[in-house]
Amino acid sequence: MRIYRFSLLFAACFLQAALVFSQGKIEKEKSIKKSEVPEAALEWLDDAFEEIKKPKWYQEFFENGYSYEAKFRFQEHFYSVEFDSLGRIEDVEVEIQLSELASEIRETIEAYWDTNYEKYKVLKVQIQYSGEEDDLEDFFDEDSMEGVRIAYEIEYHGKEISGADEIWEATFDSAGVFISKRKIIIRISDNLTF
Repeated sequence: MRIYRFSLLFAACFLQAALVFSQGKIEKEKSIKKSEVPEAALEWLDDAFEEIKKPKWYQEFFENGYSYEAKFRFQEHFYSVEFDSLGRIEDVEVEIQLSELASEIRETIEAYWDTNYEKYKVLKVQIQYSGEEDDLEDFFDEDSMEGVRIAYEIEYHGKEISGADEIWEATFDSAGVFISKRKIIIRISDNLTF
């Protein structure tokens, strides 16, 4: 009986470890004070978005490190600006509706889903802007596109034709062509409310 319990416990631990270490998106974030944010991040945000008043700051932990993130509402959209652990800009994501994409981009993305999924439901769409620090600042401050790369990051619930029914985060290029996807892993402990 003791061996049976040990085997069951071992199997449960192994299964949980396999789920956690499978290729997926596991993130956890916590709210932090402005004083905890690297000065480089504060300066970049102030230069690029002079009109915002009080962004909310977060420290985000993931599989291999952490980053800082400023979140705020600007020009009727939600913005998320991510910085590395030293405060260097990584990217800016702007949440939009799928219907806000140009029709040819939306059709390319939908063709990918129609080909690979029995059914799908879009949960969140973001335009992702990346590039060099100065180029990104000029884009948001002066509307200059030079050196700025655009991609689309979309979270969706999809049932693959092969059978997997999961929540995914996929990245598409500026034309809507599929680049990559990863499964979003929701750990029960992250969603408990007391």
